[in-house]
Amino acid sequence: MKLLNSVLIMFSLLLPITSLAESDPTAPLGFTPSSQPAKKKVYRLPKLDAILCASDGSCSAVMNGKSVGKGQSINGYVVSQINEERVTLSRGGKRWALTVFNEQVVQ
Repeated sequence: MKLLNSVLIMFSLLLPITSLAESDPTAPLGFTPSSQPAKKKVYRLPKLDAILCASDGSCSAVMNGKSVGKGQSINGYVVSQINEERVTLSRGGKRWALTVFNEQVVQ
């Protein structure tokens, strides 16, 4: 009988501990924790279709089927430079150089 009382007392002491672990008393009202971690946004590098250069040396690029110029952004990347050989993109302090074959450069 004494052993049974001891087991019941220990069980009743452990029960409130498990219920406290299920909720955070410091969380804001109405807050429900998410079971999935936040997904990191993926920025896909755009596809360089062509580089178009005028006779005065100014160039633009066709990326993902859209015409873009220096300073414009596409897919989260900023076009930082365009010349006859390559298009340079930047994002978050990093740079990418995209090139096309010579037959895709239109002058």
